[in-house]
Amino acid sequence: MANRHFANLGDVWKHLLLAEVLRLNPPQHYWETHAGSPTYPLSESPARLHGALRFLAYASSDPDLLGCGYMEALQAQPGIYPGSPAIAVRQLGAKASYLFCETESESVAALRLATLHHDARVVEGDGVVAIAREMARRRVEPGSVLVHIDPYDPRERLSTSAMTPLELAASAARQGYRLFYWYGYDSMRERGWASDAISRLAPGIDVWCGDMLMPAPFIYPERMGPWGCGVVLANMTAIEATTCAQLGVVLERISAGDVATDNEPSCSSFTIISGRSNARAV
Repeated sequence: MANRHFANLGDVWKHLLLAEVLRLNPPQHYWETHAGSPTYPLSESPARLHGALRFLAYASSDPDLLGCGYMEALQAQPGIYPGSPAIAVRQLGAKASYLFCETESESVAALRLATLHHDARVVEGDGVVAIAREMARRRVEPGSVLVHIDPYDPRERLSTSAMTPLELAASAARQGYRLFYWYGYDSMRERGWASDAISRLAPGIDVWCGDMLMPAPFIYPERMGPWGCGVVLANMTAIEATTCAQLGVVLERISAGDVATDNEPSCSSFTIISGRSNARAV
């Protein structure tokens, strides 16, 4: 199982935005560096009770989430959690081509089976290297591609000539690819760090960043203090940025009753990280 933290609140934030970005502005090509498995069993765990299971319980009655792509994906197969590949294929269907990269052989086999009847390639190997190579070939128009980067180690460099995930993100943004970059952190001083890093590496590029801070025990029951994650979008449309901001407000609202007593922070909060965010008109 490639992603052992599936369906926690960090996954909810990532997949909530991903589904809407794909629904609002469907790309012709979807590339993912760390695809994981297409689906996971939605069994109960402490982290999932604060994550997807709680979202299902509270979001289904929220009028601002009616028609939400993530909610529809969750409800499509009860007891199954859709990973990002399943969300992408559900939203885009046969109208897009796919490049999924993964290192774990079990997940690679599951991806190949799940995309058997789609225009999809599954690469068993490092996704940063594979997608950097694909970008260098310039076989498609960059604006027609959404590049999803969700690294375990954002600064990992496999060789002296290879890019790190952060460098790949900045390179994609500079070349005009649509970027969806997920990051995590466990210190308040790191809040929004990926937005700053990508902006420094890709100066002048339109960037939007939505950050969700939460109690660390929601993700890691043995920890105290803060934990957070965020999504950085580059080369997005105005409607994407606006909708993602609205979803952050909604997720904060439906999470308000989920409190970790004697922890700082005690509940989840959303913010837009300031920076260059002049999204192009749709």
